[in-house]
Order: sequence, then structure tokens, then C-alpha cells
Amino acid sequence: MHIFIDRLRKENTQLIEEEFPPSLLDTGEPELLCTHPIKVKGKAYLTEDHLILQLDITAQVSIPCIICNTPFLKKIHISSFYNTQPLEELSTPIFDCTPLIRETILLEIPPYAECHEGKCPERLHIQKYLVDKKEDGDLQ
Repeated sequence: MHIFIDRLRKENTQLIEEEFPPSLLDTGEPELLCTHPIKVKGKAYLTEDHLILQLDITAQVSIPCIICNTPFLKKIHISSFYNTQPLEELSTPIFDCTPLIRETILLEIPPYAECHEGKCPERLHIQKYLVDKKEDGDLQ
């Protein structure tokens, strides 16, 4: 997705409503897959010396459950993401924000997640191996 700086100088604001293919998040890891299009809405505008991006980003990734290891879909929603780029640091009058969007989503994917919104049915089978922080005073 490209932002044309010269157009922003004339039009003030560029509205953004884009859909990216799931391959944008391809990490080469078989455990982490993006399965649905990535949706980005927002706007880009200029201040005196900065390009400002204000975005809402939505994606769905398939990751393994920390309990049962079964892949499940985890929704990633980043609302009101702001990014500023100093105009003097831009080497061209076109800013490609695709790498920024990719990096932002990847940083929001949790390292561990549990299926069924944190209530994996297999949890009962491993409960006896888990330590309850409330009962064990040493873990506080």
C-alpha cells in the first residue's frame, strides 16, 4: 500500500480502505498461518514535517493451542494504530506502509494462546500438573 506524499500536500488526507492477501504474513513457520484477508482502514495525512498514519487493522491467524496443540483461529484487532514518519527521513515521495502493517500485526500475535477463548477442553486432563498461583504463596 503506497502513500503518495505529493498528493497529500494537495488533498490533505488520504482515506485508506485496503485488503491484503493472507500471504502478507507468511513467516515460513508452519505453526503460524494467516488464513483470511487482512483488512486495513484509516487515513494518512501530513503535518508540517511528518506523515501520520492512523489505522485500524484486522487479521486472523491460525496458531496452535498452548494446551492441546490443535490449531485454532485467533483474531488480531489493532484499533487506532498511529505511526509517524518524519518527512526528512523518507527517501522517495512514495511511502510503502505494507512492511509497517506486517510488522505491527506480527508483534501483536501472542506467543501463547489457548483455544475456546482460554477454555481449552483438554485443560482438565493436565490440571493436576499446573500450579495454582493463588494457593502457592511462594509464586507471588
